[in-house]
Amino acid sequence: MKRKVIIIGGGIGGLATANLFQKAGDEVHIYEKNDQLGGRAGWKVINGFSFDTGPSWYLMPGVFEHYFDLFNLSVTKELALQKLSPAYKVFFESHNPLVITGDPGTDSQTFESEEPGAGKALDRYVKEGNEIYQLALKHFLYTNFDNPRDLLKKEIISQGPRFLKLLTTSIHSRVASFVGSRTLQQILEYPMVFLGSSPFSAPAMYSLMSALDFKEGVFYPKNGIYSIITLLEKVGRSLGVQYHLNSDVSSITHLNGNASGITLSDGTRIDADIVISNADLHFTETQLLDESVQSYPAAYWQKKESGISALLLYLGVKGDLPQLQHHNLFFVDDWEKNFEDIYDKKTIPASASLYVCKPSATDPKVAPKGYENVFVLVPLPTGATLSADETSTLAAKFIQQLAISIDQPDLHDRIVTQDIFGPDDFESRFNAWEGTALGVSHLLKQSAFWRTPNKSKKLRNLYYVGGNTVPGVGLPMCLISAELVYKRVMNIKRSGPLEKSAL
Repeated sequence: MKRKVIIIGGGIGGLATANLFQKAGDEVHIYEKNDQLGGRAGWKVINGFSFDTGPSWYLMPGVFEHYFDLFNLSVTKELALQKLSPAYKVFFESHNPLVITGDPGTDSQTFESEEPGAGKALDRYVKEGNEIYQLALKHFLYTNFDNPRDLLKKEIISQGPRFLKLLTTSIHSRVASFVGSRTLQQILEYPMVFLGSSPFSAPAMYSLMSALDFKEGVFYPKNGIYSIITLLEKVGRSLGVQYHLNSDVSSITHLNGNASGITLSDGTRIDADIVISNADLHFTETQLLDESVQSYPAAYWQKKESGISALLLYLGVKGDLPQLQHHNLFFVDDWEKNFEDIYDKKTIPASASLYVCKPSATDPKVAPKGYENVFVLVPLPTGATLSADETSTLAAKFIQQLAISIDQPDLHDRIVTQDIFGPDDFESRFNAWEGTALGVSHLLKQSAFWRTPNKSKKLRNLYYVGGNTVPGVGLPMCLISAELVYKRVMNIKRSGPLEKSAL
């Protein structure tokens, strides 16, 4: 029987979920509060410069391939993917830059030149990380953890002691057991920033992340990351998904233990058979639901750790910046203090580790001829409230830090276009809990079995999708999240990726 499915929020998780239900024969509507689909994965054009507004790394290509294959599409062809070489460049405060190529042999030599024996250590680390990743894909990432028997498989039981160690050891401790060089440790630990976690507290299970950039590589879609959103929408429109932009949802209505629909901010009420929220999970639970039907009320979130917030800078720069590759990482010497400031002390670090993307290195279309397109991400603590003046002052400070790092003293003078997106913007545009840029962090108690489930405990037909629920944050994880909520609704308990026959 055809059901009416309402999805609140048109981020990647909501878009991907809509396509699955529409293909299965349901009538699907997405209600998005903003004027653009994609959520954090947005797109803006300023004075001839085209910016991806959020995610910029294309990792876990197999996850994208699987999802779009469900719709008989080759994502490699559709997005015209190219593998970046080099994958990224790493800058340090008191060490010459290192380049990670994405070629295992070359990167092993780079590690070896920094520390005798580190080349073979990298090979072992990546090999073991890949083993963990393959097991995670098979047994943990594509599961709702609602069938205990899934965890009793021989392959999982035989790996029990190994998993226990990975879950109870921090990433930093595991990395330190492979390499002693601080610079090499930083290279292996930086993925935790993109999971909104500190390597000093995140479990070593996430060492699988290094298998992604060292073994699988880093990719770039021909027309930028937003082309993923465009493709999801194209699939949806071809199937019949209906999109409602500038449609702010003010509440989820309920009756007799069921979610009965939604109410928009203009008072319009819309009925539904199933409601799925891709909005911020904290906002959904504490603002869209009556207290009587909140599964995860305010008290629940007081015990949770949010990931990082961020200051995002979109810069159009006159002339070349040959010092920068497509992806660039800037690490401070006081690595541990940097994370301590952000996560424990909740203070803005005096000198921050930065991520800088220069997509014009790969795609000349994103900037006018003779100019560079530069995106800067500065990790900040969540809960920070900054005035417009404070935000501008911080932006100038970190632009200066970047200028010094790449020995480009006139960088500020060469900026012809500048746009800033800060913690308050995350809160106002995405209703983000504590202004988080990524969502709930990946501490052990907030990962896998212990991550907030994708179903309401109080309303039978209310579900959740996106980075705050299983399996976690990031574009590929949100695609998996879409498959998980579909499996939940359809009562598919088998672990592993969704099969075409299930649609």
